[in-house]
Amino acid sequence: MKQSTASNLALLLAPLGWGFAFIGVTAQLGDPDPDIPAAVLEAERLKYMVVFYLGVFLIAGALWASGYSFSEAKRRAVVAAFIGVAPLIALVVGSLIF
Repeated sequence: MKQSTASNLALLLAPLGWGFAFIGVTAQLGDPDPDIPAAVLEAERLKYMVVFYLGVFLIAGALWASGYSFSEAKRRAVVAAFIGVAPLIALVVGSLIF
């Protein structure tokens, strides 16, 4: 894979990964309806865990592609790495402040 293609791919994968991770986490928030059977709740939980881990793997892939393409496409690689890491830094700093 060409390094410029990898940097473009990283720019695509990072926000896509954060979207999947966000959906996977927020879908599991809240209390379930007590009338829903336990098997259905477990199936939903597993489905959204897969969505969450898919997002994590996409973010990791974006960071790898960003590092791979750094020597040729520095600006795009740095932007992709920032998109991949900035929300994580914001979560850590926000949890320390509040």
